[in-house]
Amino acid sequence: MPIDTFTCFDAHVHVGRWQSPDFGGHGSDLASVAGVLSAAGFTGALVMPTDSGDNAGTLSSLQAFKGPLSFRFAPWINPRDASLPAFLEANAGHIAALKFHPSFCRLPLTAPEWRPFLQHAADRGLPCVVHCGRWQEVAGWSITLGVAASLPSVPFVLSHMGGDSPALVAGAATAIRERRLDNAHLGTESIREPWVVGRAIDAIGCDRVVFGSDHNLNHPRSFLAVIDALGLSGAERAAILGGNARRILAPRAGQTA
Repeated sequence: MPIDTFTCFDAHVHVGRWQSPDFGGHGSDLASVAGVLSAAGFTGALVMPTDSGDNAGTLSSLQAFKGPLSFRFAPWINPRDASLPAFLEANAGHIAALKFHPSFCRLPLTAPEWRPFLQHAADRGLPCVVHCGRWQEVAGWSITLGVAASLPSVPFVLSHMGGDSPALVAGAATAIRERRLDNAHLGTESIREPWVVGRAIDAIGCDRVVFGSDHNLNHPRSFLAVIDALGLSGAERAAILGGNARRILAPRAGQTA
């Protein structure tokens, strides 16, 4: 894969229609998602399904896509989906990461139902993108960091920088630093305040922050503006907007959807 596909890379993008009533049936196909990303200046993205869990449909659309953007695929892990283990094995060459959403599945990442998929990630060298939110008993950042500590060879990206609130982001960043969790990273999706991102960078450094927008729910330009408001150096900005994703996804970098 040409290295410049990570020049401006969105590491958290959804394709499909949302089932949760919170999102009012919102959805986007891959063509419209690609148009938004391209217009915003992105050269690539890590793409995953919505809560519909349509892994097969998402992968099929990625394989059929013809365009200048470079996409990587992260299947949605639903431990109650009996067909999922066979899908992961059959499509191992097309999978760049795994997406976990404890809140929608109503299972903390420490639940035994997740363990086979976490072990799959460890065996295959796959990063794990994990939703972290305000429901601390199920989706708290401390749970994900505990699992990350138990699997030091697996890169973990904590979505929403650990929980989409200044206090949760600060807590996650401080814990990563104090526990020296070199495999833990914070994804910027849904964080609207530049100062929140800036304080996390002060705590753990630019090399542990990964740009994500959570498109199709959000617009990537909104969160690109947050990064640009920080006044970072060219090297720091490049790390967040592509370099860190390149490093995390390196084991799968030569593979295409």
